[in-house]
Amino acid sequence: MKLKTLAIITLATPLWLLIPLRAESLVQFQQPVLLTQEASWNEFSSEKGRFAISMPGTPQEERETNQDGSIEYSFSLASDNAAFLIHYSDIPNIEKLSKEAIAKLLDSAPNDFAEGANAKLTKAKDVSLDGYPGKEFEFIVSEELNGKGRVYLVKERLYIVVVMATQPDTLQKFLDSFRLI
Repeated sequence: MKLKTLAIITLATPLWLLIPLRAESLVQFQQPVLLTQEASWNEFSSEKGRFAISMPGTPQEERETNQDGSIEYSFSLASDNAAFLIHYSDIPNIEKLSKEAIAKLLDSAPNDFAEGANAKLTKAKDVSLDGYPGKEFEFIVSEELNGKGRVYLVKERLYIVVVMATQPDTLQKFLDSFRLI
């Protein structure tokens, strides 16, 4: 299943209803790029995506064109003990959404993502990135596998950054390295 995002959203479709579609793909680790234990972390950047992040390898890029012509981008990387995802899409007509609708999108995203991944949400809190609003959330996939993610709304662009790993320091290292360029 390809990742689906909020780029197909119109004002008639609530943004927060579509988030679960993307989570199940991350949990399935379809066609991952496998890493060795010794993989070093390097910066990966996307000029078009206007972001940079540190990862233990080079992710696979997926693009999907939606019916409205918008394009969604996903970058994923997986190993035996971790999976990394950066996903972004532009939301058409975002300027027409009310502050309440945007707040509801960000408030609903953590739970909806965890539901889509068949995971248990354990924590969610407000965060920001360069003054843009976001949510950070933690979830449990299994006894050995925890996940953490952040959702940011930067102008018209929605970023979703998620990591699942057996080692807690990997979760934080990945998320903290995400930055806008």
